[in-house]
Amino acid sequence: MICLVVLVCLVVVVSGCTSNNNTSNTTSSNTSANNTSTNASASNDVNVVVSYPGNWAADVSGNFGYRALSGTGDQTTNLGPVTGSVTISARKTEGGSGTLTASITKGGKTLGSASTAAPWGGTATTAII
Repeated sequence: MICLVVLVCLVVVVSGCTSNNNTSNTTSSNTSANNTSTNASASNDVNVVVSYPGNWAADVSGNFGYRALSGTGDQTTNLGPVTGSVTISARKTEGGSGTLTASITKGGKTLGSASTAAPWGGTATTAII
């Protein structure tokens, strides 16, 4: 499994198929009816959002520790009132051609976002909270 993750990361780096938008003034448009919240969110809570219609897996890390996530479709996960650096690395677990986007949000603002449309693609972004 670790070899697969390393291979996916290397493919992403070599292909240059990711894009980063680490701005703190972008408003999140996370109003899709398909979004599922794992628990209630206060305005000072940090959320990680994976948006992709197919199957995906993600690793989230920061001073709170590490979380492994997986799912199908759009999902928002509340990390709580964390501070410091937060990183999300998400990847498709099937060869779909749709766009996978991984984002870090707080208080309705997108702090970091990256996406890929490559089959079996992966992407990552980091934000300082």
